[in-house]
Amino acid sequence: MTYEQVVNTIDNKRRFGKACGRDVTIEFLEKLGHPEQDINIIHIAGTNGKGSVAAFVSSILQAASFASKEPFKVGLFTSPHLIDYTERIVVDGKQISRDDVARLGSYLLDIQLELEPTMFDYWLAMALLYFKEQGVKYIVLETGLGGAKDSTNGLSQAPRVCAITSIGLEHTQYLGNTLAAIAGEKAGIIKPGVPVVIGQMPAEAKDVIIGRSQEMGCKYIEATEVSSDSKLGLFGKYQRKNAAVAVEVIRFLDAGISDDIIKEGLAKAVWPGRMQLISDNPFIMVDGAHNPSGVQALSDSLAAEFSNEKFSFIMAVMADKDYLEMVHIIAPQVKRMFTVTVDSSRALQAKELADSINDIGLNATAMESYDKALEAAKKYDEKIIVFGSLYFIGEILGEL
Repeated sequence: MTYEQVVNTIDNKRRFGKACGRDVTIEFLEKLGHPEQDINIIHIAGTNGKGSVAAFVSSILQAASFASKEPFKVGLFTSPHLIDYTERIVVDGKQISRDDVARLGSYLLDIQLELEPTMFDYWLAMALLYFKEQGVKYIVLETGLGGAKDSTNGLSQAPRVCAITSIGLEHTQYLGNTLAAIAGEKAGIIKPGVPVVIGQMPAEAKDVIIGRSQEMGCKYIEATEVSSDSKLGLFGKYQRKNAAVAVEVIRFLDAGISDDIIKEGLAKAVWPGRMQLISDNPFIMVDGAHNPSGVQALSDSLAAEFSNEKFSFIMAVMADKDYLEMVHIIAPQVKRMFTVTVDSSRALQAKELADSINDIGLNATAMESYDKALEAAKKYDEKIIVFGSLYFIGEILGEL
């Protein structure tokens, strides 16, 4: 099969499987001979920030490898992608090739399983096979939807460290409708004796994760925030909290990585689509803030960087998101808003979103495309902030 055939076939698999993702992974990896064995795994969960933490950890480990007399390889598995599926599987900063996706994907699609894999299950299995082939020493593994039942929780190899970055209300139909319930689901990645790094989060959620850590006999630490003296490769005030989680993960690894190497890794980290400046003049920033806690982090960062300033926003979201709360959070910083419909069957229509925004007293206009929205926003002398669905942000970056 070609790359395009493999991607299309996998992409048309169910988004949410009939079977528990963890159980699918257990069966899949048994068939594959457990490629995850004997690799150091760093397992990262959380409502927001897990991708940024994964990027920081991967960058620090790459800096350590470069400085080492015995260099090693670092694998990174994340989702969703912004432009190309190959972004999900990375070794030492380099995406898997399309030829390797075609080869490994064809092999995986021929395997007969009793349980039905989802699209995510296939990409996870592909990543683990590829990492084994590449001889990686560390895998930085980001969960998908949850924790306990997540596909990434079906590995036979216990992680060296796990981290839970933040807890907010998301996917309540699958994870629970309280912070404590969601924290309980995310805490399912905690394994007996494996150190746990806990990011900043409400006490209701934190207590659940600490309780689970104590139950499992795990050392744990609550990460705070790296100092303003530390240079970060990722923009935004909230990234100092994510960086602190990454630093504690590295310290728990006990791999002899110096503070200077940690600083270098933090400064070189890259994570596209997260408060990413794509133009200085006019000022255009894109951010994949797609839920209330993500928008709160965006709002806080904008307030810290541009005190008392108001912006032109371009927004596009999925219909299952709490978009009204997202708008209420960002409202004090809104001069005007333009809404766009994401290219997805799950998208909230731009007009419905604009009408909802206008109903709460803000100025919103529905546009037929991002290009039209950007053209309209550029007519005003205001910084432009584009936010919402990661798929929307991916479309924009893909055009660039």
